[in-house]
Amino acid sequence: MRRHWKQVAKQAEKRAFSTDELSGALEAALQKEAKALPLEAVCRAVAPDGQGVLFTPDLSVELDALKREHPGSKVAQTFVTCLLDEESSGSSGSDLVEAAVADTLDECARDHSRAIQEHYYRKNRSPTVAVDRRLASAHRLCDFHGLASRMIAPTGSSASSPSPAKRSGLDDGPQL
Repeated sequence: MRRHWKQVAKQAEKRAFSTDELSGALEAALQKEAKALPLEAVCRAVAPDGQGVLFTPDLSVELDALKREHPGSKVAQTFVTCLLDEESSGSSGSDLVEAAVADTLDECARDHSRAIQEHYYRKNRSPTVAVDRRLASAHRLCDFHGLASRMIAPTGSSASSPSPAKRSGLDDGPQL
């Protein structure tokens, strides 16, 4: 498990972290995981030179090539599959990419949440903290479409989301 997902697991296990904090850690982990997405190549294929196109191109050939370029990346494979699904449903342009990124992030969060749950239930058959419920509530709080739109926005056009606040002082403990 990667470091950013270990942080999510730690926060899911400890009741001292609120659901909002857990949701922030989940979004931060998804942002780090999404660095493997071939967003630039897809944006170039969907709208070359940043321009809209009059006729929607057939992306299946280019997406199949992208799938072959990233054989070991599950998140990239899921992204290409989501792009094909969105294209078949009639989406195009930046809406297509944003919806596919949001679906990919949702799927990635579900996969990693499942792995975290399995880890804690394997470790302790009757856990005292309901990790699955805490992860599900944090998942519901995540704004996948907002996160996706921030990811595909051109650099410099919007501010990146703030990282979760660190609590380092004695007075910065968990909220009561």
